[in-house]
Amino acid sequence: MVSSLADESALLAQLRELADQGRYREVLDRLRGLPIAALEGRTVFALLASEAHGRQGDHMEAQRWAELALVAARARGERPTELRALNYQGAIALRHGDVDEAEQRFGDALNLARAVRDHAAQARCLNNLGIIASLKGDAEAALASYQLALAAYQQAGLVRGMAETHHNIAISWRERGVYPRALQAAEQAVRLATVARDDSLVGLAFTGRAEIHLLMGDADLAGVELERAAEAYRRVNFAAGLPEVWRLQAAVARARGDLPGALRLLRQAAELATTQASAESLADIERDFAAVLQLSGDASGADAARQRAITLYQRLGAKKAAQDLGQW
Repeated sequence: MVSSLADESALLAQLRELADQGRYREVLDRLRGLPIAALEGRTVFALLASEAHGRQGDHMEAQRWAELALVAARARGERPTELRALNYQGAIALRHGDVDEAEQRFGDALNLARAVRDHAAQARCLNNLGIIASLKGDAEAALASYQLALAAYQQAGLVRGMAETHHNIAISWRERGVYPRALQAAEQAVRLATVARDDSLVGLAFTGRAEIHLLMGDADLAGVELERAAEAYRRVNFAAGLPEVWRLQAAVARARGDLPGALRLLRQAAELATTQASAESLADIERDFAAVLQLSGDASGADAARQRAITLYQRLGAKKAAQDLGQW
């Protein structure tokens, strides 16, 4: 129970510290101890609830709290809160696979961020717009957006944002096949995530670096990186990151000739991804599942998995990924 302004301020500082460390389950546990009226009446608590639910993979609750925060912020003229709520709604839509809705929300948020000269918010919007460009197969536009986001994060002094952006820059270079540049950016992401002491971000950074090592032909090093990623996610009970770890561990198993092990990991990843991961992650899992089923001699199962992946990619606006699978 929050009995005074001082108590509320102290609680808010504690919650933000937990969120900065990726301990979102603990954030939710603390928020559940507050009266509903306090949560709904204070936009800052509603935003924390939205972020924590979203990071834990509960997108419906995340959307509900973000909408509550947005309505309250507009009614009270709290433009910084309105800005954050718009950004959250865009992120939730993106994880759901509603790319058009996400792009609209991020565009609205970017315009507002520029109007109020909020560098951190501009960085988040640019980073997210880069993700959408990457989904659409435009690695050049994604990279340009990420570079702008990185400069804005540096100006705001936000290490966590810099780590996320370096991770995304690594993905852009990886998609262009420039693995040395990708690895350089991924290593920066790992370093900065460690500085930020956010285990959910550390897990993401290790996962990204592992995929580059895998593409460069070093399955053993990728396997070590993925174990570190899984450990980081488990330290903060961040189940939403595990499907991507298992997908890449399946790729390591496949590289070693262990098709049954790869299939087991992909089934496990797909099951959890349906409730915890993003639509993009589930699409990648189904794509890899199709490839391993084909190698295992299950042509009909491979076709079914491939069609599920195509449907997800089409929903995401990832036309190139869908076309590549359609021509397989």
